Amino acid sequence: MNIVTLSNGRKVGNFSSPHPFEFEDGNVLPAVSSEEAERLKVDFIEYQLNQKGDIKLEFAIGDAIRDEISKWLRLHVANKVDIVYCPLPMIKAMSNEFTEEFVLMSPFRTIRMVDRIKKLVSIEKQCI
Repeated sequence: MNIVTLSNGRKVGNFSSPHPFEFEDGNVLPAVSSEEAERLKVDFIEYQLNQKGDIKLEFAIGDAIRDEISKWLRLHVANKVDIVYCPLPMIKAMSNEFTEEFVLMSPFRTIRMVDRIKKLVSIEKQCI
């Protein structure tokens, strides 16, 4: 499990991104392997809205993601990780499947970019 301690003392982990995260303080959270990213991707449920190609997307989490959530929760309870960065669709799926309160009490968040050009991630803010 990729965990990095940022300059503000926060311990952050990468749930399933196949891309590294570079933070504004210079720290880099490594990517997970392509195989792991594929194994932990959310299920996309498409609803066709019309014949113009408009669709509505909903997201669901499968057993592999549930198992991984449990692993990260154990690390969080053991104070080994403060924030676990996840893709926004996963945060949305968790909010729908569990509750938004669960997400707020959990370590699971998505990144907040501070610089789109340099692709720097905030060390102080994150999104749910």
